[in-house]
Amino acid sequence: MRELDPLEHEEIFFQEMRRRIPELQDWYHQDPDGGPWMLVSYDFVEGNAVRETLRVDYDGTQLRGGWSPSCLNWDDGVRAAEALIDTGPPDGLSIDLASDPREVAAIAAAWFEAHIERWNRRP
Repeated sequence: MRELDPLEHEEIFFQEMRRRIPELQDWYHQDPDGGPWMLVSYDFVEGNAVRETLRVDYDGTQLRGGWSPSCLNWDDGVRAAEALIDTGPPDGLSIDLASDPREVAAIAAAWFEAHIERWNRRP
C-alpha cells in the first residue's frame, strides 16, 4: 500500500464510482518503478463470509478488472495481469483509455453494477 494521498484523477474516479455504488472499497499502490495505481473492489457476502471479490485496477491510462482469485487475500497490491486475473469477456474488463476520470468511472461502475445485478439474481 502506498503512503501517499490519492492523486486527483484517482480521487475523482473513486468518488464518482462510490456515488453510484457506496459499498466499493479503494486501495492505493505503487509499481516497483514508483508508478501509482489504485484498486477498487466489491465483496460479495453471504452470511458473514466474503464469497467472491470483484476488482478493477486503474492507473489513469488503463482499466483492468475481473474476479479476484483470493478475495484480495494475496492479490491486493498485485496488478491484475500479474495475478493472472481473466480480464477478457464475458466477466472481465480491459480498456486502454485517455479520458476524463468521470467517464472512466461510469464505465467501471456500470461493469460493477452488471455483476452485482447478476449475483443478486442467482437462485
